[in-house]
Amino acid sequence: MTKNQIHEWHERTDDGKRRYLRGYWNSRDWAFSVLEPGAEDWFRIAEPGVELYLALRDVLWRKYQRRRVPFKFIEGLDALLAKMGADVPKAYESES
Repeated sequence: MTKNQIHEWHERTDDGKRRYLRGYWNSRDWAFSVLEPGAEDWFRIAEPGVELYLALRDVLWRKYQRRRVPFKFIEGLDALLAKMGADVPKAYESES
């Protein structure tokens, strides 16, 4: 993967407000940040769970389908998820 990849997406909170998430690749590993409704700055997530990596994979998969990121990004994240013991959904399995 190239260095300094930033991918952002949002989710809805229980009260209907948007919560923004950011995955940042710094040429070695992924770092995650969150911007909560009403907050003024991004907060780093110290220990991201498998759910965040799966959400990031979904974002990267959709970008790959639109030819905005190469497939090696998906493969790298799949390898990381496999090391974490997570199951990748069948619809998103590697093409190789």
